[in-house]
Amino acid sequence: MLIPRRARWLPPALSALALLLGTGATGSVETELEEGIGRWMAEVFIAQRGRLSQPPIDDWVVGLGRELVAHSPRRDLDYHFVVLDSPEANGFALPGGWVFVTAGLLESMRNEDELAAVMAHELAHLANRDFQRVAVRTAVFLGIAELLRREERTDLVPLVRAVQLVNSLHHSREREAQADRAGAGIAWAAGYDPIAMTSFLGDEPKWSYLQTVFATHPHPNRRSQWLRERVGQLRQDDPSGAARMAESLIDRGRCSAARRLLAEPLPGLEQERLRLLERAAQCAVPSGESARGGLLPSASTDAVLAAGEALARARRRNEAARTKAWQRLRRLWRDHHINRALTVAQAYDPEMRDPAYLGLLAQAAHLMHRALRGGNLVARTLTMRSTTARGVTELAEELCRTRAAADDGPVLVRAAAELADAARRLERQASEVGDLSRLAREYHESGRLVAPLLIELALAGEGDPLGRLVFSRFMVIETQVRTLDRRIGDLDHKAETIAAGAWEESVRLRRLQLTVAGIAAGPSARRAMAALTSRRVCPDSDELLASWEELGGLGEAVLAAIRRGLEPDDARFSSDLRATQILMRIAFLRAKEQVAWGEKGNASSEGAGTVALRGAVGHPQQPRRTAGRP
Repeated sequence: MLIPRRARWLPPALSALALLLGTGATGSVETELEEGIGRWMAEVFIAQRGRLSQPPIDDWVVGLGRELVAHSPRRDLDYHFVVLDSPEANGFALPGGWVFVTAGLLESMRNEDELAAVMAHELAHLANRDFQRVAVRTAVFLGIAELLRREERTDLVPLVRAVQLVNSLHHSREREAQADRAGAGIAWAAGYDPIAMTSFLGDEPKWSYLQTVFATHPHPNRRSQWLRERVGQLRQDDPSGAARMAESLIDRGRCSAARRLLAEPLPGLEQERLRLLERAAQCAVPSGESARGGLLPSASTDAVLAAGEALARARRRNEAARTKAWQRLRRLWRDHHINRALTVAQAYDPEMRDPAYLGLLAQAAHLMHRALRGGNLVARTLTMRSTTARGVTELAEELCRTRAAADDGPVLVRAAAELADAARRLERQASEVGDLSRLAREYHESGRLVAPLLIELALAGEGDPLGRLVFSRFMVIETQVRTLDRRIGDLDHKAETIAAGAWEESVRLRRLQLTVAGIAAGPSARRAMAALTSRRVCPDSDELLASWEELGGLGEAVLAAIRRGLEPDDARFSSDLRATQILMRIAFLRAKEQVAWGEKGNASSEGAGTVALRGAVGHPQQPRRTAGRP
């Protein structure tokens, strides 16, 4: 039987790989091989998706990763933590210590514990050496399939592939469950709440039979239940760890979560539990309801509410265009021609050595990834527009109920005027939903045009019966690729321009939200709020407090602190803009939780805020003080 060139080395190579990654390799050789493969895979992922790199974001993610690695059972790897410029909220690990989190996760997470829980889960995959198990099992099945081909029993190959699929999926679900358990332990030991993983998993009420059979992850609801049971077990077996966890939550301003953790007695640590409950009560930033001063003037109230109502009407008018945009995006993501082209391009092993041919093949593959990235950017922009418009409407209603001290009255009026302007801008920009819908269609069309070219190039290089490309056909494809490159470039320019506007509006909204949160907390809580919001944006809370007083608003002070730490980026949809949006959102969520807790908690007087979090909130540059730690 004639064996293709590529297949001749496959059985002995697979056998060697199985032996090396199985029981026959020493730890150092295995680790070096794993790191080499991981480095190559990481370069491919970063080249395809892009990297969101800004010092404040990198320092945050790397610092959090190192905290978690200190409690991981595997420390023989050189770990790398990367923020991938990808829209979906996700995290994953590659062999060799590469841990990726996506920009979508940073943009959508509700608190820092959610990010820590996801990263701990991925570290657990590396600690469990899941990559080695997959490689060995895959090598065995591929080796069996190749032997069947050599023996001319190709009729059995589909059966082997079916067994391989079921086996790999079964072990994948098992590995995910093991990683959930081990990751919860890593996060717990580092002082982060593993339960936060449940909000990342979400709820999937429409879980079909086929999804259950072929999914490589267990059902989200089942995983959430396992996590809660695991944390309950950790709390029972490790009361001192629960105390450390509660102190860590308080240090990071998550006092309501700390109180939930401390709701039940801790065996042998009751005095410590009561001390932490007292700290959590002091942590609450009181609402400004007791502050002297009136509500927003009626003229400002009317202007804000009218602008909010006009924005809501504009959104309703564009609901059909928004629905059509999402339908077109789903067609792009599910198009079988595009998916087949990507599969062929990723699996090719070209026999041709012509640099011009290989360059053209790389160009076509790059165009396909650009079309998909463009569709993802359209999806992110639609989501960002919707989130910002909803936030403006909610803030308008909240602002009209906010009381302010005499000194903060002008700041409240100014915030109301800026919010009304933002609502009117968003109303005018509502028609951009139609532009995004058209971009989604054009990205899909471009991907459909690239797909056959990519497949033809890949198959020609594989020695397909079509034969090698003749020069005339090569020139035709090159012309088509250049034309599509210009077309997708024009689409990228339009999409990035609209996206930049959406992200800028989101940053303005977060700034106003922070300013209103600072006003709602009252003047006596300023030090507490500055300490709370400075954790990821400013090493010195006193510096942030001084900037707050100088600029006349907490949002303005936080934004100025963030921008001082960013590297300038001249691109339309720039990394510094996206990093600013992420950090502003995290600062607002942290402050908002404290104001909400102050309204519902036990803080009985405005003066309680002067004690709140003073000197207790940690910074990335400073060790956190927690119970039971040196």
